[in-house]
Amino acid sequence: MRLFIAIELPDHVRRHLQGMQELLRPILKAKWSRPEQLHLTLNFLGETDDSKLPEVIEQLRAIPLPEPIRLATAQVVCFPPHGPIRIVAAALEDEAGNCAKLQSAIEQACHAAGFPLEGRRWSPHVTLARVKDRVGASVRSAVAEAGAGLGECRCEIDGFALIESRLDRDGPMYGRIASFSLVE
Repeated sequence: MRLFIAIELPDHVRRHLQGMQELLRPILKAKWSRPEQLHLTLNFLGETDDSKLPEVIEQLRAIPLPEPIRLATAQVVCFPPHGPIRIVAAALEDEAGNCAKLQSAIEQACHAAGFPLEGRRWSPHVTLARVKDRVGASVRSAVAEAGAGLGECRCEIDGFALIESRLDRDGPMYGRIASFSLVE
Protein backbone atom coordinates (compact mmCIF):
# COMPACT_ATOMS: atom_id res chain seq x y z
CA MET A 1 0.00 0.00 0.00
CA ARG A 2 1.11 3.57 -0.75
CA LEU A 3 1.07 5.64 2.46
CA PHE A 4 1.58 9.19 3.64
CA ILE A 5 0.98 11.12 6.86
CA ALA A 6 -0.93 14.38 6.64
CA ILE A 7 -3.01 17.02 8.31
CA GLU A 8 -6.53 16.91 6.94
CA LEU A 9 -7.62 20.51 6.60
CA PRO A 10 -10.85 21.98 7.99
CA ASP A 11 -13.62 22.70 5.45
CA HIS A 12 -13.25 26.49 5.68
CA VAL A 13 -9.55 26.20 4.72
CA ARG A 14 -10.36 23.90 1.81
CA ARG A 15 -12.95 26.40 0.56
CA HIS A 16 -10.35 29.17 0.81
CA LEU A 17 -7.86 27.07 -1.16
CA GLN A 18 -10.53 26.36 -3.78
CA GLY A 19 -10.85 30.12 -4.16
CA MET A 20 -7.10 30.28 -4.81
CA GLN A 21 -7.47 27.59 -7.46
CA GLU A 22 -10.28 29.50 -9.17
CA LEU A 23 -8.13 32.65 -9.33
CA LEU A 24 -5.26 30.66 -10.85
CA ARG A 25 -7.15 28.54 -13.39
CA PRO A 26 -7.24 31.23 -16.12
CA ILE A 27 -3.49 31.76 -15.74
CA LEU A 28 -2.22 28.20 -15.78
CA LYS A 29 -3.05 24.96 -17.54
CA ALA A 30 -2.62 22.28 -14.88
CA LYS A 31 -4.13 19.25 -13.18
CA TRP A 32 -5.90 20.79 -10.20
CA SER A 33 -6.17 18.97 -6.86
CA ARG A 34 -9.74 18.02 -6.00
CA PRO A 35 -11.10 19.85 -2.90
CA GLU A 36 -11.43 16.64 -0.86
CA GLN A 37 -7.74 15.91 -1.52
CA LEU A 38 -6.32 19.20 -0.25
CA HIS A 39 -4.09 18.35 2.70
CA LEU A 40 -0.74 19.18 4.31
CA THR A 41 1.67 16.28 3.85
CA LEU A 42 3.90 15.72 6.88
CA ASN A 43 5.73 12.62 5.66
CA PHE A 44 5.50 10.48 2.54
CA LEU A 45 6.18 6.80 3.22
CA GLY A 46 5.52 5.46 -0.28
CA GLU A 47 4.95 1.78 -1.00
CA THR A 48 4.73 0.01 2.34
CA ASP A 49 4.29 -3.66 3.11
CA ASP A 50 1.10 -4.36 5.11
CA SER A 51 3.21 -6.07 7.80
CA LYS A 52 4.84 -2.70 8.69
CA LEU A 53 1.51 -1.01 9.42
CA PRO A 54 1.21 -1.96 13.14
CA GLU A 55 4.71 -0.68 13.91
CA VAL A 56 4.12 2.60 12.04
CA ILE A 57 0.87 3.17 13.93
CA GLU A 58 2.54 2.32 17.26
CA GLN A 59 5.39 4.78 16.58
CA LEU A 60 2.95 7.54 15.56
CA ARG A 61 0.79 7.02 18.67
CA ALA A 62 3.92 7.48 20.86
CA ILE A 63 4.61 11.00 19.55
CA PRO A 64 4.38 13.49 22.44
CA LEU A 65 1.66 16.10 22.16
CA PRO A 66 3.02 19.44 20.94
CA GLU A 67 1.69 22.87 21.71
CA PRO A 68 -1.38 23.86 19.69
CA ILE A 69 -0.72 24.13 15.96
CA ARG A 70 -2.01 27.29 14.35
CA LEU A 71 -1.63 27.64 10.61
CA ALA A 72 -2.45 30.38 8.14
CA THR A 73 -2.39 30.44 4.36
CA ALA A 74 0.39 32.75 3.29
CA GLN A 75 0.99 32.97 -0.45
CA VAL A 76 1.05 30.93 -3.62
CA VAL A 77 4.42 29.33 -4.36
CA CYS A 78 5.82 27.35 -7.28
CA PHE A 79 8.12 24.36 -7.06
CA PRO A 80 10.86 24.09 -7.94
CA PRO A 81 11.66 27.72 -7.14
CA HIS A 82 13.58 28.14 -10.41
CA GLY A 83 13.08 26.70 -13.86
CA PRO A 84 9.91 25.06 -15.16
CA ILE A 85 7.02 24.96 -12.68
CA ARG A 86 5.99 21.45 -11.63
CA ILE A 87 3.84 22.20 -8.55
CA VAL A 88 1.69 25.21 -7.61
CA ALA A 89 1.01 25.29 -3.88
CA ALA A 90 -0.37 27.39 -1.06
CA ALA A 91 2.40 28.07 1.45
CA LEU A 92 1.33 27.84 5.08
CA GLU A 93 2.68 29.92 7.94
CA ASP A 94 3.48 28.19 11.22
CA GLU A 95 4.55 31.17 13.34
CA ALA A 96 5.25 29.21 16.53
CA GLY A 97 7.01 26.40 14.66
CA ASN A 98 4.79 23.73 16.22
CA CYS A 99 3.79 22.15 12.92
CA ALA A 100 7.47 21.87 11.98
CA LYS A 101 8.15 20.23 15.36
CA LEU A 102 5.32 17.76 14.75
CA GLN A 103 6.63 17.00 11.25
CA SER A 104 10.12 16.35 12.63
CA ALA A 105 8.74 14.06 15.36
CA ILE A 106 6.72 12.16 12.74
CA GLU A 107 9.77 11.78 10.50
CA GLN A 108 11.80 10.42 13.45
CA ALA A 109 8.97 8.03 14.41
CA CYS A 110 8.82 6.72 10.85
CA HIS A 111 12.59 6.36 10.79
CA ALA A 112 12.34 4.27 13.99
CA ALA A 113 9.83 2.09 12.12
CA GLY A 114 12.38 1.48 9.35
CA PHE A 115 11.71 4.28 6.84
CA PRO A 116 14.53 6.48 5.50
CA LEU A 117 14.81 10.11 6.56
CA GLU A 118 13.66 12.56 3.89
CA GLY A 119 16.97 14.41 3.70
CA ARG A 120 15.55 17.75 2.51
CA ARG A 121 14.11 20.74 4.30
CA TRP A 122 10.37 20.47 4.89
CA SER A 123 8.23 23.42 3.89
CA PRO A 124 4.54 23.47 4.92
CA HIS A 125 2.40 23.75 1.78
CA VAL A 126 -0.75 22.39 0.19
CA THR A 127 -0.48 21.28 -3.44
CA LEU A 128 -3.08 23.13 -5.51
CA ALA A 129 -2.02 21.88 -8.95
CA ARG A 130 0.53 19.86 -10.89
CA VAL A 131 1.88 21.35 -14.10
CA LYS A 132 2.80 19.07 -17.01
CA ASP A 133 3.63 21.58 -19.75
CA ARG A 134 6.64 23.87 -19.53
CA VAL A 135 5.66 27.44 -18.71
CA GLY A 136 7.79 30.57 -18.69
CA ALA A 137 8.82 33.05 -16.03
CA SER A 138 5.91 35.36 -16.89
CA VAL A 139 3.47 32.67 -15.75
CA ARG A 140 5.42 32.22 -12.49
CA SER A 141 5.09 35.93 -11.70
CA ALA A 142 1.40 35.98 -12.72
CA VAL A 143 0.72 33.04 -10.39
CA ALA A 144 2.46 34.78 -7.49
CA GLU A 145 0.63 38.06 -8.16
CA ALA A 146 -2.80 36.40 -8.37
CA GLY A 147 -2.18 34.38 -5.20
CA ALA A 148 -1.12 37.46 -3.24
CA GLY A 149 -4.54 39.03 -3.64
CA LEU A 150 -6.59 36.37 -1.90
CA GLY A 151 -5.72 37.08 1.73
CA GLU A 152 -5.15 34.63 4.52
CA CYS A 153 -7.17 31.92 6.20
CA ARG A 154 -6.36 30.68 9.71
CA CYS A 155 -7.02 27.40 11.48
CA GLU A 156 -6.04 25.43 14.56
CA ILE A 157 -5.05 21.83 13.98
CA ASP A 158 -6.04 19.10 16.42
CA GLY A 159 -4.68 15.97 14.75
CA PHE A 160 -3.13 14.18 11.82
CA ALA A 161 -3.78 10.98 9.89
CA LEU A 162 -2.09 8.03 8.23
CA ILE A 163 -3.55 7.90 4.73
CA GLU A 164 -3.47 5.37 1.92
CA SER A 165 -3.26 6.65 -1.64
CA ARG A 166 -4.65 4.40 -4.37
CA LEU A 167 -3.87 5.43 -7.92
CA ASP A 168 -6.45 4.93 -10.65
CA ARG A 169 -7.05 6.48 -14.05
CA ASP A 170 -8.92 9.45 -12.53
CA GLY A 171 -6.05 10.22 -10.16
CA PRO A 172 -5.34 9.29 -6.55
CA MET A 173 -8.06 8.20 -4.15
CA TYR A 174 -7.33 8.74 -0.45
CA GLY A 175 -8.49 6.63 2.48
CA ARG A 176 -7.72 7.30 6.14
CA ILE A 177 -6.14 4.30 7.87
CA ALA A 178 -5.63 5.82 11.34
CA SER A 179 -6.15 9.17 13.06
CA PHE A 180 -3.98 10.67 15.78
CA SER A 181 -5.27 13.40 18.08
CA LEU A 182 -3.08 16.22 19.33
CA VAL A 183 -5.48 17.07 22.13
CA GLU A 184 -6.25 14.98 25.17
